[in-house]
Amino acid sequence: MCTLSVITRNRDYLFAMNRDERIVRGPGTLPEIHEINGTAAMYPGDGARGTWIAANQDGIALALLNWNDVARNCIAGARTPSRGRVIPALIDSRSLSHLHEELGISNFEGMLPFRLVGVFPSEREIWEWRWDSTQLVSAAHVWQPRHWFSSSLSDKQAESLRGRACRDALHELDAGSVPWLRTLHRSHAGGPGPFSLCVHRDDVKTLSYSEVIVTAGHIRMEHLPSSPCTMAQIHSTEMQRVDCADPAAGSLSRSAV
Repeated sequence: MCTLSVITRNRDYLFAMNRDERIVRGPGTLPEIHEINGTAAMYPGDGARGTWIAANQDGIALALLNWNDVARNCIAGARTPSRGRVIPALIDSRSLSHLHEELGISNFEGMLPFRLVGVFPSEREIWEWRWDSTQLVSAAHVWQPRHWFSSSLSDKQAESLRGRACRDALHELDAGSVPWLRTLHRSHAGGPGPFSLCVHRDDVKTLSYSEVIVTAGHIRMEHLPSSPCTMAQIHSTEMQRVDCADPAAGSLSRSAV
């Protein structure tokens, strides 16, 4: 249950995600920088050692959305592995080819359906992998702005209604900028309700907003641990972007603005 946006700019890009979840789950933990097999990566936590969005020192970003409009082949009542564990297991990948290798040996058996989106600025490629609980399929997307939507009520309806709001926003003068992206993700167009970009339901809402800004030399994650419409404090985490041939991670910092 999420909205994900990718705004491409040559080899730089913006990556933003609303995390829509059951209110009882809470907003999770603030982003931290982790070293995984020698690779620096930053991401917020879901409280169970998992995450829904991450970026690493090479400017590669991953995000995971639940896939609701697909038949599930998992055993009813069986305990399923957390989808939140997918990204931490893959975010140490230093390139698209490396991630393909990791996916080739990954085991998602028993896991509920999901869509995994990856952005690879060095290759100028965006990839999407879909797990339907039995097989993993992939698709490459061209290097241009794109949005993904999910809702436990209906992915298709979320795509239709939120997609319309995104298309309308493209006509605004500052389209593609950071302020524009934040305004879009706090939008209540058609609501506020279950299919507005900033979700409001009795038991579900947008619990947090995460934004990754990748430039030639830096990667910054801005994180709002509440609904984006609240205008609450944004926490900033940064690290230097390094070439995948350079094993040394750059300087790291964290602040709140």
